[in-house]
Parts: sequence; C-alpha cells; structure tokens
Amino acid sequence: MNWSDVLGAGALVPLLTAALRLAVPIILAAAGACLAERSGLMNLGIEGQMMVGAVTAFVTVYYTGNPLFGAVTGAVAGLLTAAIVGYLTITMAVDQIITGISVVILGTGLASFLYLQVFGMTGTPPRIQGSTPVDLPVLSDIPAIGQIVFSQSPLVYAALLLVVALWWVLSRTAFGLSVRAAGESPEAADSVGVSVPRTRWITLLISGATAGMAGALVIDGLGFFQDGITGGRGWIALGVVILARWNPLGAIAGGFMFGLVDAFQLRVQAASGGQATSVPYELFQAMPYAVTLVAVVVTTVGFARNNAPKALGVPFVPAR
Repeated sequence: MNWSDVLGAGALVPLLTAALRLAVPIILAAAGACLAERSGLMNLGIEGQMMVGAVTAFVTVYYTGNPLFGAVTGAVAGLLTAAIVGYLTITMAVDQIITGISVVILGTGLASFLYLQVFGMTGTPPRIQGSTPVDLPVLSDIPAIGQIVFSQSPLVYAALLLVVALWWVLSRTAFGLSVRAAGESPEAADSVGVSVPRTRWITLLISGATAGMAGALVIDGLGFFQDGITGGRGWIALGVVILARWNPLGAIAGGFMFGLVDAFQLRVQAASGGQATSVPYELFQAMPYAVTLVAVVVTTVGFARNNAPKALGVPFVPAR
C-alpha cells in the first residue's frame, strides 16, 4: 500500500472533504440530542430514529427522485418515533434508559420490516441517486477551505445551518432559557411558570426530527439501504454530546473527529486495493468508534461530568 495515496499533499483536501460529509449525520443528530438533554431528557433512542428516518428517506427518494423530499420525510419519521419516547418518559415517567434502548430495538426492526414490505427479497438491491454537490459562488474558490466546506451537497449545507440554528435557539432565545432551566432545576422552572413537560416534549421532537434527517443523510451518501445501515452512528452522536459539553456548536468538532477517522480508514482500505496487509481491515473499521470512545472517556473524567445538566434523566411530574 502506498501511504502517499492516503496522507499525501494531493490526498489531504479530498480526505477532509469526505470527512465533513461523513461527519454531518453525526453532527446533526448530536446537536438535536444536545437540545433534548439540556432540557433534562435523555433521548437514547437516536439510533432507532435514524434507522426509521433512513428507510423512510430511501423509499421516498426511490419513488420521487427528490433527495430533499427524502430528508423531510426522514425527519418526520424520526419525529414520530421520538414521540414514543416522549409518551413513555414524559407522560408516563417510565425510565429513560430502558425506553431509549427499547426504541432502538423497535426502530431497527421496524426499518427492516418496512423495507421488506416495500421491496421484498430481491437479488439486486435497489439503489437511489443521492444529491449532487453544489459549489457556492465565490466561497468555493477559496483555496483548500472552499473545496472542503463549500463544495458539498445541499443537504450538508442545510444540516449545518440547522446546527447553527439550534445553537442560536438554545443560547439566544427565551425558549432556550426555559430549556436550560428545565434541565438544571425543573422545580424552580415550574415555579415561575415554565411548563417543563411541554418544554421537554418540544426538544425531544426536535431531537427526533434531526435524528431522522441524519438517517436520511446517511442514505443520501451511500445510495442504498440495508440492515444496520446507520452503523451505530446514533450511539456515537450520544458520545459526541458529551464531547460537545451539551453545546450544539461543539458537536461540529466532535462529529468531525469521527468523520475524519472514518474517512481515513476508508481511504486506507481503498489504497490497499483488496490486498492482504499485516493489519486486519476490521481493525481499521473499528478505528472511528475506538477513537470516539477514548475521547468520551477522557472528556468525562476531565470535565464533562460537572457540565451535564443537573436534572438529566430525572423524571418530572408537575404538582397538581
């Protein structure tokens, strides 16, 4: 294998471009999860919501040929799946961890069921055409940075704008103040007229919608659907929330780290040309997850534990 094909000067810009594209689904899902967790609610069902969003987007794009419409329907599917989490954890005060894991299992199974109902067992899996990258005028001409950031698909631009919008809502609006209050001291928030259940419902549904759209972005990049297509990215997004210190903008850095390592391991496999190497390819496939896990552990031991919302995972039942 020629390492210059992976890390050479000519390969660096394509590597970073691919890293951003691979990172965006995680960044978007993590940003939505930041909003939900700042309100005190753990949306552990993100992986299941991404799977349902992915299969919904795939079917939509397959029949309409419109990736943007697929992203919208994927977001709606994720929102509806998140509503199950909301009913159980907010309305019924069921344990949030058990509920989240159950929704992951439900969403994964439901995605496989829906795919089989629509396409059945086929010898050649159906494929879709993803969105085409668009060069933004002037910005795409900036050396290096222009090609990396401003020559992406419209869905990537939309996702990054949504992340910025979530940060602005959380840190610059009255609703964001209510979200932070609900996550830090729901009793105090309730005493000044903030409806903690309603606030948590809104943030959870937003988190579900972003997770569903993240699943659609995975499909948009790959062009096909199969069981486990999200590859555990919903769980990675939850880890990125900790790395981001519950800040949607911070999710960009954490998600990009995963995308960079993922793009690197894909290029290593491509550069090897299928030839046997001294390092098993499974080790390269595990690299993005291992790096993220180590980063989460280091961050948690260092400072993230004290930065978590104080009421995170604690059910709240308003006084009657």
